[in-house]
Amino acid sequence: MSFVSTAHAAVYNNAKPIFVDVDENTLCIDIDDVKRKITNKTSLVLPVHFGGYPCNVKRLHSITKNSNIKIIEDAAHACGSVFNGKKIGSHSELVCFSFHPVKNLSMPTGGAITINSDKKIEPILKSLRWCGITNRNESSYDVDKLGYNYYMNEVSAVIGLIQLQRLDKMNKKRFEIAKQYFKTINVEKKMPLSSDCSYHLYWIRVKNRDELMSKMRENGIETGIHYKPIHMMTFYKNSQKLETSERVWKELVSIPMHLNLSQSNIDKIIFCLNKYAKSTT
Repeated sequence: MSFVSTAHAAVYNNAKPIFVDVDENTLCIDIDDVKRKITNKTSLVLPVHFGGYPCNVKRLHSITKNSNIKIIEDAAHACGSVFNGKKIGSHSELVCFSFHPVKNLSMPTGGAITINSDKKIEPILKSLRWCGITNRNESSYDVDKLGYNYYMNEVSAVIGLIQLQRLDKMNKKRFEIAKQYFKTINVEKKMPLSSDCSYHLYWIRVKNRDELMSKMRENGIETGIHYKPIHMMTFYKNSQKLETSERVWKELVSIPMHLNLSQSNIDKIIFCLNKYAKSTT
């Protein structure tokens, strides 16, 4: 349950993605299924903090600590999220963030990788992000590997530095919106409430998804679906079955979650959901 780029990252590196089911309550990675899927060919585990809800990084590390398996976190949704009192980005060897304009820490373009391991990896990543350039000294430099055009532009960086100062405040507002949704939307299955979550998304599950989304659109309220499971996409489709993911996604609806929601907007969203949504059982 993620945007397809999570799986693409493995394929770009000539690896084979093995898909793992999700926890039904959080839509984060099912760690028991991780344990079942690990083999002697497993090189890394790539968990997604779905919607900004932090997965149990501690359990993942306990599974892999006596092996050569790496953990690289997909934290595209989780700027500002917290696990065990520490910000997401500080737990695993590498943690990857997105600064896409709709993300919590938003910029015109860009992302970041936090490093919690041997600092020798830092110059490697810096080289890869800019055409393989190394040993730069003013106008002199070398290229010792194939790199890419992945560096962030200066305009995005300047905007990002200002946004970063406001991140906790912005996420607090998202939490207050999520609290209203959690307490007043009359559907049984919805995103859990946690002050550790950045609430990049807020999802509910309903029996009448298409009908509900149509009714919400008629009332001027945009909704979405995050996400169709990656293993069901044509490029990745095989005989693998993920029971929870395949069942849950048919009921999923993402409802508005952003900083420009006024109280009247929130009240209208809740009113329409309570009028049109049919709760799952």
